[in-house]
Amino acid sequence: MLGRVTVGLLFLLLVWGNLVAGLKAGLACPDWPLCHGKILPPYRWDIYMEFGHRVIAAVASIFLVALAVRRYRKYEGAARAVPVFAILLLLTEIGMGGAVVLLETPVRLTTVHFMIGVLVFLLAFFMMTFDGERERPVLAFRGPAALFLSILALVYSQSALGAYVRHLDAGIACPDFPTCLGEWIPPLLSGPVLAHFSHRTLGYLVLLTAAMLYLFIRRDPRQRGNRPLALAFLVLVTVQIGVGSLVVLSGVSYLVTALHLAVALGLLSILGHLLVNAARTERAALSLPRG
Repeated sequence: MLGRVTVGLLFLLLVWGNLVAGLKAGLACPDWPLCHGKILPPYRWDIYMEFGHRVIAAVASIFLVALAVRRYRKYEGAARAVPVFAILLLLTEIGMGGAVVLLETPVRLTTVHFMIGVLVFLLAFFMMTFDGERERPVLAFRGPAALFLSILALVYSQSALGAYVRHLDAGIACPDFPTCLGEWIPPLLSGPVLAHFSHRTLGYLVLLTAAMLYLFIRRDPRQRGNRPLALAFLVLVTVQIGVGSLVVLSGVSYLVTALHLAVALGLLSILGHLLVNAARTERAALSLPRG
């Protein structure tokens, strides 16, 4: 239960942060850790969007620390590095959150701040899945697990590039879709246009990868249990491209961009489930008697 609540809070935190960015409310509280010099700031919608983000972050941090401490006590060996790393990333994230405000939301720092948040989300997902009692943690980096981990890294990179495009205000650098500035390859590949076009191109690569992954799992009888997840991943990648087109055609609507992020987190969660299933399979294979 603690793990599910923590993952849910981190999901809400990331999506809420995207809404704050979309509504240009990131500097509504220009000081840190207070807001307008007060613990409880004056009411104004943009102030309370940013202040709400901080409150959710504080609550999520408390739950994450509680989860990490509990898992550290239950885990053994190398798996103990997961809760320790989660706490270290949390401390880094808190410091970066203050720096983002005090430095007036610089693009690169804000992007890194977001991506560390996604990494914390993934570590919390791991700790939610493996409680150390009914399910012992296992780290797998070979066979199908290596494949799923590679695709997870690809989607994570795509999310990082999308965050960079978002904070660079390059969401409508290519205002048309599926073409960019009226061409399949835009005439000017630099600055915001390059960032936006790269994000689109990588998105098509993710779609191709999702299709190949589904065919691989479909043809491998040992992966029969993963077929629904592979199909869900392919469908959700297709939906994500559609939502991405709506982001452009809507003029970067803050609600559509929040949905775009929510779908991305869903994709990472599906890959997390695939990786966990592969780890369980490897653990079962290692536990079989030999000879």
